[in-house]
Amino acid sequence: MIVMAAFLPLMVSAEDVPEKYQYVQEQFPNTDLTSIQPSPIPGFLEVAVGAEFYYVTEDARHIFRGDIYEIGTFENLTETAREQARSRYISTIDEASTILFAAEDSQYMVTVFTDIDCGYCRKLHREMNEYNSRGISIRYMFFPRSGPDTPSWFKAEEVWCADSRQEALTLAKSNIKVESDDCGITPVAAHYDIVNALNLRGTPAIFTENGQYIMGYRSPDELLTILEDEI
Repeated sequence: MIVMAAFLPLMVSAEDVPEKYQYVQEQFPNTDLTSIQPSPIPGFLEVAVGAEFYYVTEDARHIFRGDIYEIGTFENLTETAREQARSRYISTIDEASTILFAAEDSQYMVTVFTDIDCGYCRKLHREMNEYNSRGISIRYMFFPRSGPDTPSWFKAEEVWCADSRQEALTLAKSNIKVESDDCGITPVAAHYDIVNALNLRGTPAIFTENGQYIMGYRSPDELLTILEDEI
């Protein structure tokens, strides 16, 4: 089972692993599985690790990673499960740990995982007034892609500890150094844990309230169209 264990990432703590499926969890000693339940395919179990899904034979001898489609409707059942998982993660986020740029007449809320040093993140931020004017509120979470104890990570912490986080974030995204007093524990590490749970790899990473993952920059009009089509 060493190969199987290596197939999955080190991950967050388990949430919903029934006792009858503990034998599956035992095959992945370095990974706390988020949930295990029957899959749409008889003989396979659906195993969740954060918002990523795998399929394991009931005897826990074989595993595969891929999407399951319903023949006829061609609905992507795996992506539906992913969206539900992402939505659960997004719904548990404490808004007090985010930096909110609210539209005056807010019709939509998106969560954006951002890296201060990411070029397209900066482009998105420069157009904030355009997003807001279209009724799109944006709440930021930190995703310093270079990881802990790096310049991008420290910049995120400086922004969080500033008197005005909105102003500090705008300055930082304009490549202006932000200096602030140490304010103790920041949410950067907690945000990074969610990044890992959602298996994010790039920025900006945009999520709708329904859990749809929009990878990369979208113009204000493009994002509005996506949000309107989701309803």
